[in-house]
Amino acid sequence: MTKIDNSTFKAIKKDKKDKEYISKVSTFDKGHYGHSRKYKNTKMMMVLVLFLFILADVMISLILFQTRKTWFIVFGCIMAIPFARNLIDFIMALKAEPLEGEEYETVSGIEEETGKCFLYDISITDTDGVVYIPCMMVCNNNIVAFVPKVKEASGREKIKKYIGNANTLESFSGTMNFRIVVTENIKTFEKEVRKIKLPDKENKKYDNEMRDRILSMGF
Repeated sequence: MTKIDNSTFKAIKKDKKDKEYISKVSTFDKGHYGHSRKYKNTKMMMVLVLFLFILADVMISLILFQTRKTWFIVFGCIMAIPFARNLIDFIMALKAEPLEGEEYETVSGIEEETGKCFLYDISITDTDGVVYIPCMMVCNNNIVAFVPKVKEASGREKIKKYIGNANTLESFSGTMNFRIVVTENIKTFEKEVRKIKLPDKENKKYDNEMRDRILSMGF
């Protein structure tokens, strides 16, 4: 009896599980294309709502009581804290530059062909600031980042340094150091992605944990 070749089915099933994993670990669609735009719009709405609330609070105090020395002003001052925080988040999100339509189509095509899972709209914050990575692949002890807008080598080195901070987190299990490649060239990105083999069960656990770390390091 001829043995049925179910390798294609297994590959599809494995790819589906990987994509389901990305969905489960993502908070507010973190790691998915369009996250930065959604995050920016959400923060903008929060800023506008809080600003109008504070403004209305002050106006009520002045119109009804002809003074600012009321409890309404206290509430307004308290609301200024989340207003300032959301405003800062919104300003940080303005720096995010996701892949453009044609770039995204090319990258998503590579993702589909190779059966590997990409992370999109990644931000990593640190005490020195924030870096933004439009697309990234974490696979088999490798991290390949695609940053088409970062033409300077110094900028790519900074991004590489920020990504490398994930390896030094105290709760990171194991002693594996991920190989990190940051490129602005789509051909180099595709070449790096295609030459990396899919991980075995053990390395896949490290990949998943690294994705968690990276997703937790930004907005």
